[in-house]
Amino acid sequence: MVYTVLRARRLIDGINSEPIEYPLILVKDDKIVFSGEEDDIKLPSEYNEILLENCTLLPGLIDAHIHLTLGTYGGYDKIIRESDSVHLMTGMSNSRDALKAGITTLVDAGARNMVAHDLRQGINMGLLQASRLLICGRPLTITGGHFYFCNDNEADGVNKISKRVRQFVKEGVDMIKIMASGGGTANAGSLGGPKSSHVAFNEDELKAAVFEAHKFGRKTTAHCEAYDSIGNAARAGVDTIAHCGFILEDGSRSFDVEAVKIMADKDLFYNPTLQTGSQRYDYLNDKINKGEKLSEKEKTSLEGLEYKYNRKFENLKKIHEMGVKIVAGSDATGLGNSTRLFRSLEFMVDAGMSPMEVIISATGNAATSVGKHKEIGIVKEGLKADIIAVEGNPLINIETLRKNVLCMIDGKINNNKLVN
Repeated sequence: MVYTVLRARRLIDGINSEPIEYPLILVKDDKIVFSGEEDDIKLPSEYNEILLENCTLLPGLIDAHIHLTLGTYGGYDKIIRESDSVHLMTGMSNSRDALKAGITTLVDAGARNMVAHDLRQGINMGLLQASRLLICGRPLTITGGHFYFCNDNEADGVNKISKRVRQFVKEGVDMIKIMASGGGTANAGSLGGPKSSHVAFNEDELKAAVFEAHKFGRKTTAHCEAYDSIGNAARAGVDTIAHCGFILEDGSRSFDVEAVKIMADKDLFYNPTLQTGSQRYDYLNDKINKGEKLSEKEKTSLEGLEYKYNRKFENLKKIHEMGVKIVAGSDATGLGNSTRLFRSLEFMVDAGMSPMEVIISATGNAATSVGKHKEIGIVKEGLKADIIAVEGNPLINIETLRKNVLCMIDGKINNNKLVN
């Protein structure tokens, strides 16, 4: 029986709006047995102590929307040509990197064939030290729809959709991912497909998918970029609606007040995945800050990204103010991009959310959105001992979350830069 005591300057527990000053956390095996002030507990006679002065303790972060295994460095056209083995090795590297950074749970929101299943099995078997993994497996899509290349995942009409969801449940997915609109694969390969402005599944089809998923205890999440896809998903009761681009046929971005009201009334979650495109955006702005000139192509690219972020920031602020619960995700793809969650969190602060609200979106809210709030996402007695420590105070500067000095998952320390 091994006890571990963690002491730090403050604790953000993932659910409450105020931190606990000078907290003490007691861990036994893989569970938290106490969290609070030292005066409220009698410590066991023997324990290992970790003192984290000037640090903040938090629940392990959750990226509720990522694509760990989708290829190495290319776009969809290259992803399609890479083998499942390369995808699996990419996922192994990415999930290991995420844990080192303090992201202890990842929700893989769509992978090809059985790659995500194999990655989850390897992690659960202890073949690699990596973040806890929840999988959607192959996303549900219309014939020729977004992510059609994941194979054996297309369905049209209520009956075929119900059957396909049952198949995914049989294969052991943790959640059901639904491509409710088109996306980037419209430009990949000869098949083409619906663009981001195009609705894919109809409302009755989405309702069928949600009904079947819920019947078997699975949460649902939907890719929604097209304007009308968001209202369809909200009326269908999709648990988490991702992206919410509100994209119209001409490529402009709007806002659907009625759809958002339904999201709030039905207690649905919104995952804005704000960081997509941010690497290009940051690169171009860095060039400007260095006094370098942009090419005409780069200027056009930056203008498009600025328009996208301005509208998404405005819409996130509105959605949040209307009472919809926010969860954090990166929507990251490619080798080495499994820590892009931090950029999403920084953008969420830029969009007007407080650092505490943003942290809760990546901890307590994220855990609730995937049905795991009784296990992870909160520092609380009886829950899994997924705990991280960062140097400084993220409530003052959200970028402090990048300064991870301790990462504990299931009561085991994965990386600890302060304690031998």
